[in-house]
Amino acid sequence: MRTQPDAITAVEPMIDAKQAAAALRLPYYWFADPAMRSKYRIPHYLLGGLVRYRLSELSAWASRSADAQRRNASQPGDVGGSK
Repeated sequence: MRTQPDAITAVEPMIDAKQAAAALRLPYYWFADPAMRSKYRIPHYLLGGLVRYRLSELSAWASRSADAQRRNASQPGDVGGSK
C-alpha cells in the first residue's frame, strides 16, 4: 500500500489568466494585472515571463475570500448589512 500518489498523477496542470477568469467567473484583469493580483492576494506563479495559476489553489482562495466577505457583511453595526 502506497501513502503518496505517483508523481505523474500528482501533477496539476497550470492555467493562464484567461482560463482562471473563466473558471472562477471573475474579471480577466484581476488575473492579468500585477497590481490586482497583489491587491486581492491571488495565488500565482511566475515562470519566466509567464504568469500561471493552479485551479485548486484558486478555488481555495475564492472560498476563503467569499467566507471573509460573508463574515464582514454579517458583523453588527455594518452599514447596509441588514434590511
